[in-house]
Amino acid sequence: MALRSLKAMKWMKLELAAVGLAALCACASGGINAVDITKPITGDAATNAEKAYKRGLEEKSSSNFIEATRFFEWVKNNFPYSQYAALSELALADMAYDRDDFETSATTYQDFVKSHPSHPKADYASFRVGLAHFRDKASDWFMLPPSYEKDEAPVRQALDSLQRFVIAYPKSALIEEARKLIADCRERLAAHERYVADFYWKRKAWKGAAGRFLGIADTFGDLDNGNRRGDALWLASEAYHNAADKTDERAALQRLVQEAPSDRHRREAEARLAALPKSEPAPAEKPAEKPAPAAEQPGAAPEQPAPPAQPAAPLPGGQTP
Repeated sequence: MALRSLKAMKWMKLELAAVGLAALCACASGGINAVDITKPITGDAATNAEKAYKRGLEEKSSSNFIEATRFFEWVKNNFPYSQYAALSELALADMAYDRDDFETSATTYQDFVKSHPSHPKADYASFRVGLAHFRDKASDWFMLPPSYEKDEAPVRQALDSLQRFVIAYPKSALIEEARKLIADCRERLAAHERYVADFYWKRKAWKGAAGRFLGIADTFGDLDNGNRRGDALWLASEAYHNAADKTDERAALQRLVQEAPSDRHRREAEARLAALPKSEPAPAEKPAEKPAPAAEQPGAAPEQPAPPAQPAAPLPGGQTP
């Protein structure tokens, strides 16, 4: 059995090495970025935007992306006010997406939306901005660590872009697909926040864990039919309890009772609230005392009696003052 496992691992290593070699050869042979877009277009397409654009589509459908890029760039640069210039921009974004260059495609789609906000394809481009960011997320391959343990910046960008799309194009045919992606993004981000909270919890960094759980309650509390909020608030109260922070523990428990009244921890939360000491009112300020005379202050020298008055000296001529 062990020998069979070793052979399987050996074959897997060979396959990975072959994939890496193939990728290296592809890079060495020149990719899409190596195309010389300054090479002039000849024939009818050189003076006709529509023909040049359609020629680009033909090359694109044949997976000849280098030639397709030449034609689309020619249309953009030589017929900037033609309707086919905008369509060429969109085609270039689609090709970047198709070759898994999601960062470039997201930027190109976003530029299209900014430049052509009223274009019939503007909703498509706006949706693809979010989709490209989503596709750029960490891999879910079973041999790698779970994606929620990794950086979720692309997922956050996808969520932001898709929410903007839903607001800007509420009647788009892509709305339902966008909402499904939004739900997926929120689940992934909630899982990441829970991972970070558990990380703090295992290291007994109670305040850090509590802050993360409160964030989950505030941002993702509606997930699981609202159950995520109650669970997060309960764990936040537990973290504050472990940190001996009774004030914040009380606040978290009060939120649970008020915001998640049907939560399974509600009764225990109410019992804990009853057991916690009542917060004492702040002591009233005492009126300011008048400072004691200098002679009464500690360490002050006793007051000396005033010296007796001296008789005034006689003025010249026997005059009296």
